[in-house]
Amino acid sequence: MYTGIDIGYNATKAVTERRRTTFLSVVGTPDRANFALNGNSEAALVLVTPTHALIGEEAVNQSRFLNRREDRRWIESDEWLTLFHAALTELTTATAVDIDLVTGLPVAFYSDKAQVQERLLGEHRVQREGRRGQLLRVTNARVIPQPFGSLLAEVLDEHGQIQRPDLAHAAVGLIDIGGKTCNLLSVSRLSEIGRETASVNVGGWTLVRAVRQWLAQAYPGLDDLRDHQLAAAIQARSIRYYGEPVADFATVVDDLAADLAGQILSEASHLWNGGATLDAIRLTGGGALLLGTHIQRHWPHAQVVAEPIYGNALGYWKLARRLWGK
Repeated sequence: MYTGIDIGYNATKAVTERRRTTFLSVVGTPDRANFALNGNSEAALVLVTPTHALIGEEAVNQSRFLNRREDRRWIESDEWLTLFHAALTELTTATAVDIDLVTGLPVAFYSDKAQVQERLLGEHRVQREGRRGQLLRVTNARVIPQPFGSLLAEVLDEHGQIQRPDLAHAAVGLIDIGGKTCNLLSVSRLSEIGRETASVNVGGWTLVRAVRQWLAQAYPGLDDLRDHQLAAAIQARSIRYYGEPVADFATVVDDLAADLAGQILSEASHLWNGGATLDAIRLTGGGALLLGTHIQRHWPHAQVVAEPIYGNALGYWKLARRLWGK
């Protein structure tokens, strides 16, 4: 099974030829609703082995205790591996399957690739609630710089062959706006330009924290929302206070998003000498949906990729097809 998996600080995304999935990168205690009519409880993502945990949106809603980390050593944690196992169970119900896998790391942490590869390779015995146990064997694994996936998603077709030779031979700047970091990657003829590549320690959670500070002053109580609940409100640009919509919420979100986009633009412009020598700039990651329009006003050749949420994972899957496909 050729697979691309992008385990981000905000969400986990995974793609195969037949299926794709995304869920919040949250691992919680396996607490469940005693009664529900909306069907969410039955559809909850619950692992039994090797870790008993509730994962994703239902963990945000139901778990008494949550684990959500933003540090570099996250890749060494049980929570990170649990998200990986959960993604595999979302992709296949087979009791035994061999997996050829590509994933990514933030450019600042790319030197950790051997450690990630070692954790992924080999046998993973997993059981999900309501299913038989699964033996998931990762036979091949490759780790690449995270934003490269979104470029490969556009350059390669579904068989891993080059479908955009113009872009494959171009100088491209990639801005991957994630939860904790913004990765700036410069690529020429599908080769990274190291001196024009960096990671900026701002992202979607930076905006969440700024909005939370504003809510604490203007609407006490709303600042107690869990991170992912507030992130969902920011995406929707809508939030309610004692049953009534907060009238100025969308304006505040847009103003703060413009400030964050300005910080990213400043870093990228310095790194890429203003961006004039790049043939194209691509914006990807969940943050591209929030900040894309602000960045595009500055750079006319900047585009948000077709599927910014799945962009990296989709490119990883296509690269897996190219590397190991028959």
